[in-house]
Amino acid sequence: MDSQNKPQSQIKPPVPTMTSASMIPPLEPVEPPNPRALPDELSEDIVARPLGAPDFANDVKPYLANPNLYPRWIFTDRRRFSQACAQGWRVAKKSDLKPGYARLNPFEAEGGTKYINGDLILMLIDRKIYLGALRYKHDVAAAFADAAVQRRISAGRAVNDLGATVAAVNQQRARQGADPVMSVFTPGAADLPGVMSNPDVAAKELGRIGGSRDTGTLADLASRVDKTKT
Repeated sequence: MDSQNKPQSQIKPPVPTMTSASMIPPLEPVEPPNPRALPDELSEDIVARPLGAPDFANDVKPYLANPNLYPRWIFTDRRRFSQACAQGWRVAKKSDLKPGYARLNPFEAEGGTKYINGDLILMLIDRKIYLGALRYKHDVAAAFADAAVQRRISAGRAVNDLGATVAAVNQQRARQGADPVMSVFTPGAADLPGVMSNPDVAAKELGRIGGSRDTGTLADLASRVDKTKT
């Protein structure tokens, strides 16, 4: 039976032949982009400089009519604004600035009775109050570097974290007539330097501390108990 008489399903398709016309031409190598090359729009006489928001507070301070005031842009949230007023801040007015200072004109509102920058309002405070607050923060930070304060914090954290375990071990040692394994180091006023000698300040600031805790290990406690039995 020749191919003309074969059923259509039995006829094999012709085998394609590959010619130069049917071949895909090879891709030309593409040169990788140079990361150091400038785009066309930057290849002009352009000077590189960051686009940052200005520090309005530092810009304003030299132009205050009263050098004994410190400026700050404060959030206009009602709660934060009320806190600032209670701390001694007041709203800055045009009369607080030296004549001719115009950089704050775009932020002037309500006839120069206030300066608004988005959700911030320019406020002023007495220099001694502001620097006193900075001094307080400095003294507290310096006190935390004191060895006596560090021992108090470490011992207090250990007792709080170990809790019932320490209490049980201390009770066992008490029955044996030995001193407790662990007790909180409580320095007197002379041991806490500077502003931390105030009990109210010490209680407030010591309670804010976070970070890792120096708790020791249960093996340390067990070894001390064993020593009392021998």
